[in-house]
Amino acid sequence: MRADLIDRLGCVGRTWTPQQLLHVGNVAWSWSRGDGTPDPDLSLAWGEPLRAYADLWRATLEPATATLHIDPGAGAIERSVILGELRSFDSAITLFASRQDQAQLAALEAAGFVDAAGPWFAQLWRTMSDLSDLEELQPPAGYRIVAVDPADPAAIRERVELHRRSWRPDRIRRLLGMPDSGTTAESSYSEAKHRAVMATPIYRPELDLVALDPDGRWAGYALGWLDQPNGSLLIEPVGTDPDHVRRGLARALCATLLRTARDFGAREAVVGPRGDDRYPLPRRLYQGLGMREVAQFVRFSGPPR
Repeated sequence: MRADLIDRLGCVGRTWTPQQLLHVGNVAWSWSRGDGTPDPDLSLAWGEPLRAYADLWRATLEPATATLHIDPGAGAIERSVILGELRSFDSAITLFASRQDQAQLAALEAAGFVDAAGPWFAQLWRTMSDLSDLEELQPPAGYRIVAVDPADPAAIRERVELHRRSWRPDRIRRLLGMPDSGTTAESSYSEAKHRAVMATPIYRPELDLVALDPDGRWAGYALGWLDQPNGSLLIEPVGTDPDHVRRGLARALCATLLRTARDFGAREAVVGPRGDDRYPLPRRLYQGLGMREVAQFVRFSGPPR
């Protein structure tokens, strides 16, 4: 499986631009199942070296959902073959694509996909040549920001529990303005998943930052993924303990993450918050860090035959 991950990282990294749907960080985060998705029901690959790949969830997600990356240099016929094979498993697949990828949009339309209503995501970007505008973004009085020690089992457990508190499903439903489900479901994040995150080739503990409150309690975190060859950083994810919100922790964490990543060679940074107005707070946070929209990732669906 590690060989497949390395192939995917290479495939995505070779073609990366700020307008591309996937960054190598997305690949590693998804591979680790840190994003909360179950294992895919089917994985497909095309080309050697790898030129395209897809993960498909048919039985575990409704509607059927796919993650797809195709080399931007692929021609119309190659794209048609790939999309046709993908739809042969389930014609009513939903997937995301970049509005700035005109070749992919044309191929999706030719294959019968339509622009579907629903949430969409903005790609926000900034250069890191000058981060002086972030100097004032420091942690609140008494708080400090440190990197997670990957050799400390207690630190790993604390890091996992912090993520789980920050991303409890009932809390996220409230943030999205959704009705209370009446359940007390817990986050699916686990120590096994975080260790899978740490085992990916591009994980850097120096970019796994946490904020500690004056009493040493873990209050917030931000994880960055550095694509060293491209000099690009992806921020994904960021979380704050509900007891420590509205104190500027997320901004301070991200500002520290940007400065740290610059010291490791990052020249630009991206992040992909919701672009629609249903959940605007993360987008405002990142815009406050000097990041601006350079792409839109929207959902397409293949209607049943």
